[in-house]
Amino acid sequence: MQPNPHAQLLAVVEPTVQFTANDGHSVARSEAFVRVRLDCGGFFTHPIRSTAFRDWFLNQFYGRYEFLLTSHQFHALLNFLEARARHYDESWQRLPVFRRVGATGPGRIPNKILLDLANPYREFVEISPTGWKTTSGPDVLFQTSRSTISLSEPVAAKEPLAPGPRPLAPGRPLASGQPPAPLDTLRSCLNLPSRSAWLRCLAWLLSALRPYGPFPFLIIQGPPSSGKSLAARLLRSLIDPCSAPFTPIPSSVRDLLTIARHNWILAFDHISTLSPQLTDALCRLSSGLGATVRETSGPVSEPLQQYLKRPVLLTVTDRWTCPADIAKRALIVTLPPLTAGPRPEESLLATLDKSWPAVLGALCSAVSAALSRMPTMNLPTGRSAGALAWAMAASPALGCTEEESRPQSPRAAQTMDRQRHRPPQPPATLRARPDAPQRLPAPQELHPDPGRPWYRIEIPPPAQQ
Repeated sequence: MQPNPHAQLLAVVEPTVQFTANDGHSVARSEAFVRVRLDCGGFFTHPIRSTAFRDWFLNQFYGRYEFLLTSHQFHALLNFLEARARHYDESWQRLPVFRRVGATGPGRIPNKILLDLANPYREFVEISPTGWKTTSGPDVLFQTSRSTISLSEPVAAKEPLAPGPRPLAPGRPLASGQPPAPLDTLRSCLNLPSRSAWLRCLAWLLSALRPYGPFPFLIIQGPPSSGKSLAARLLRSLIDPCSAPFTPIPSSVRDLLTIARHNWILAFDHISTLSPQLTDALCRLSSGLGATVRETSGPVSEPLQQYLKRPVLLTVTDRWTCPADIAKRALIVTLPPLTAGPRPEESLLATLDKSWPAVLGALCSAVSAALSRMPTMNLPTGRSAGALAWAMAASPALGCTEEESRPQSPRAAQTMDRQRHRPPQPPATLRARPDAPQRLPAPQELHPDPGRPWYRIEIPPPAQQ
């Protein structure tokens, strides 16, 4: 008896679960997905019409039956799986699907934040107000792309950071002896001019760990060979590593949306100018941009609506003039010239690679601190208020005060740096009283001209008491 080919197709997909997405922040709402359990115990999630699911199915089918099915048979199977995923009955499932960063719980302040490690075991970091842990399970669904690179499993720091300035100066090599704090190790690899610039980078990293946004831009500028590209690659790879850390600036809004659909963080390097259309699209993408997605070609296919929010990172050249709309949403960091010349990337990366899991663990601890303090915070107002409140709530875990963690403009940050390094004033008891007799000035102070004898200068009499 000839085996039924349809039964063979269904036998391969029988262990899978089909569902539709109900979250529009990371994927298209009502898009059909399939969840497959792996032999290692984890789960992967892919759209039914994706290349990743096609590769998995063809490999499983040939490994079981040792022959290839036709293209017509495979597309018939896809149509059936989509119909099963969207069949509205008591078994119909609508589940949230995230890309790299997710959340659980209602409201704008989630109960937990989830960071996808994208490793072969499909593990993720579950961050709660009481701490964080690495786990896996079928209830959390993350979507990846072919360019996604896995994150190292974070480890907890041995000692928490104490509030106040850190002793490690930016750009200096690490000293031998007692190891520095993980975030200080990251800071030592970046050519940052001041503590306020470092805190702006941290504020952007924390905002990129918020699943819903809005997200501020991070713009890194400076002279050539000042370490802009290296700093941007390190900051992007801390949260969303990718096979291509930078992508060329797209030529159209459609290309920009294609990049946003397959990446969590958008990073563009060596930008000199942006067209008005791309400027508007990037501004809308940081706060929320609608896009139309077609699963299949043809005029009769119904498009899916997708709502995208993405963190954006730019490195710019000397010819860059920041558009006003982006400047209102941006955290700007200006790197100084490297006086000792460019540092070898190999030595910097060798130092950072050893501390990479601890650096990620320190960021997870900061997010946990923010989750625990956000319900009692007095939320600020204005543009990027969510990112500002997030950084202020995480300040105890970052070793700074709430005022220092406020993302300042470069001019305001310079003022704070000058105030921080201002020499201490004497106590009020040692200052001169207003009613104390004034010291008579010396003749040279009244007329410092060396060509005129000082004894010809008339010295005023002392003031009457």
